[in-house]
Amino acid sequence: MAIRWVRNVCVDGKETTVEIQIGYKVIGDKCYTRVGSGIECYFGIKTENRDEIVIRGKELLRSQLAGKKVTYTDGRVYDWE
Repeated sequence: MAIRWVRNVCVDGKETTVEIQIGYKVIGDKCYTRVGSGIECYFGIKTENRDEIVIRGKELLRSQLAGKKVTYTDGRVYDWE
């Protein structure tokens, strides 16, 4: 069973979710990022450390959303922490 890191945010004023899937059979396999209902973007990882996988996933999400305004649903700038 996979673990998911999911956050509700606004991207350019539109409410959506950002998601990181962490593992399927083991924590480091089948990792992906997704914005809203978009395409799953799989990425490789060389660790079984959940925190390191989430950090890598956040980096990829930030890259995917470069140039867009990402905020919490209350309008505060999203801090990616």
